[in-house]
Amino acid sequence: MKLTPAVRVTALLSLGLLLAGGVLLGLAAITPWHTDSSAYFSELQRIRATLYFGQPSAEDFRQATLRFNSLQARYATHKWLYADLGYACLTLAVCAGIVAAFVARFGARLLRTQKNAWILLSVSVLALVATLTGLAADPIHRFYREQLPEWSDALEIPLAGALVAMIPLTTITFLLVAPPLILRRRASGPVLVFTRPPHWPSILANAIYGLPLAFAVFLVSSLASRGGWALAPAGLMLLWLFLNARALWIAPKDDIDTSR
Repeated sequence: MKLTPAVRVTALLSLGLLLAGGVLLGLAAITPWHTDSSAYFSELQRIRATLYFGQPSAEDFRQATLRFNSLQARYATHKWLYADLGYACLTLAVCAGIVAAFVARFGARLLRTQKNAWILLSVSVLALVATLTGLAADPIHRFYREQLPEWSDALEIPLAGALVAMIPLTTITFLLVAPPLILRRRASGPVLVFTRPPHWPSILANAIYGLPLAFAVFLVSSLASRGGWALAPAGLMLLWLFLNARALWIAPKDDIDTSR
C-alpha cells in the first residue's frame, strides 16, 4: 500500500466529512423541533378536534391534512436538515475511506475499465439496495419525526411506491451494466473517456448512458434529503457502474491493460 497524493487527499476528504457530520449532528441535537412548541401543539389539538369528535367526512380529513402540512411548514426549524446532512456526511465519509483504501491498494488500475462480473454484480446489488433504502427512509424518517398526519395512510403508500419504483430501476440498471460485460469482455481502456475513433460507438454510448448518468448525479445531489444518507452513496456507485459500462462500449478490443 502506497500513500500517494490521491490517497492522502481522499483520506483527508473522509476525515473532513466525518468532522462535518459530527458538527451537523450536534447542531441537530440542540435545535428544537419547532420554533414555538406551545403554539404548534395548540393548533394541532384544534385540528385533531375536528376529526375525533363527531362524524368527519372525507373532505374533513383532506382539509385536516392540508392544515397539518401548513402547520408543519409554519413552525419548522432546521433541526432535521442538520440531521439529514449529518447522516449524509457520515455515510460519504465511509465511502471516501473505502475509496482511499482501494486507491492505496490498486492505484491507477481503478481508472481502467472493470470486467470482473462478481465485482460489478456486487456493486450493482449494493447500489440498488442503497437506493431502495433511501427511498424508504424518506417516509420512515417523516413518520418518526411526527411530520406525517396520524390519520392518513401516508407511510404505507410511499413504502409501496418505493418497491414499485425499484422494478424498472433494477431492470434498467442490469440492462445497462450486463450487455457490455458480455459483449465487450476483450475491451479495455480508461473509465473517464468521452470519445475515440471511430466516433460512432462513442456517440451511441454517450447518448444511451447520458440520462442514466444524469440520474446518478441527481441521486448524489440529494444528500440533503431525508433519505440522502443512502441515496448519495447509491448515486456514486451507479455513476461508476454506468461510466464503466459506457467506457467498455467505447474502448477498443485490442487495447491491452498494461497496468496489470
